[in-house]
Amino acid sequence: MDRLNPEMHEWMRSQAVIALFTALPAGTMRFVGGCVRNALWGEEVGDIDLATQLDPKAVAKALGEAGVKYVPTGIDHGTITAVIDRKPFEITSLREDVETDGRRAVVSFTQDWAKDAQRRDLTVNALYADYDGQIYDPTEQGLSDIATKKFRFVGEADLRVREDYLRILRVFRFIAHYGGQEKIDAASLKACRENRAGLKQLSVERVWSEIKKLLCAKDPARAARIMLTNDILETVLREASNVDGLSRLIALEARANIAPDPLLRLMAMGARDSVQITLLCERLKMSKAETKRLRAWADDDAQLSTDMDERDQLKALYQSGKQVVVDRAWLRAAGEEDPIQAARFMSLANLALNWTRPVFPIDGKDLSEFGVPKGPQMGKAMKALETLWVRSGFRTEKPQLLAALKLLGY
Repeated sequence: MDRLNPEMHEWMRSQAVIALFTALPAGTMRFVGGCVRNALWGEEVGDIDLATQLDPKAVAKALGEAGVKYVPTGIDHGTITAVIDRKPFEITSLREDVETDGRRAVVSFTQDWAKDAQRRDLTVNALYADYDGQIYDPTEQGLSDIATKKFRFVGEADLRVREDYLRILRVFRFIAHYGGQEKIDAASLKACRENRAGLKQLSVERVWSEIKKLLCAKDPARAARIMLTNDILETVLREASNVDGLSRLIALEARANIAPDPLLRLMAMGARDSVQITLLCERLKMSKAETKRLRAWADDDAQLSTDMDERDQLKALYQSGKQVVVDRAWLRAAGEEDPIQAARFMSLANLALNWTRPVFPIDGKDLSEFGVPKGPQMGKAMKALETLWVRSGFRTEKPQLLAALKLLGY
């Protein structure tokens, strides 16, 4: 296919897209990258990126004269972000690299589509389409690689990787999201393997962002296994490189209709070891929420088993929290070879998912009115009553709990 039918792709004829193509001189702008690639594969089109022969100042001038709002988000690198109805559209001037160091590049602007294509990562991402849907393939490999779902770096693979080492992770992300069982381009894989040490030069935030995107794929196990066998996975995830654990979880997800969760999948790839998980969170500079969840899972000391009665299950839920129990139960279910045991852990996970944390009926005011002094003594009394309440299955009410204070010596 060398053409997209705009009538079959609503995103090509949205009011915003029409406004952008109207604002810039005819023939100077084309769709590029992911939107073209995904349309050809029949995949959902998300962000719509555009490339233009105009330099950034000319783009800004044309948008301004057309009354289109824009933000100079990456003007030094040639990107202007137009905003229409709160939706962003990145418009990037055609570029060629002047200098690269594996992390960032110095670019110059050009009007040559072929030169712009040569600085892109993969051939399937170096396709352009004009307003009428005509596809342009400057590398002369993009369309054939689209047809066979072959992931190949543009031009000399080793050079492309050394221009930006993040491309190593990006190619595996594309394999995870879009690849089937097709053979991977040998030269591209070799370039990734031989330049894997370059990943250590990248900011850990960029690395973690790319890993999360990879782990969000429906089934990233094959991509992760190829990374493992080529010593790439341990370069970025030395604390969590158990692909077998990932595969077992993905199989459970398919059976139980569990949505892909990158953090749960990361847990499946690592050991529930507090020290290792802490190091992983710190090394990748994860967010507070991500760190909290992973460490809560790693630090939890509740004894979860399939022969727990309901009272013990509820106690574990109250002490450990819903998310921790769900995470642990799903991972245990995924790792169980006995289908009966796996089903029991799934039942525990379902109990947790539908559980509402009960509210302890005693507060500091209650204890003060009872005559318990504030400070350590009140904290000790509160803890003792809460323990009684939990042991009762959360059934003991306030009067009985306060009465128990006398038995405790208050």
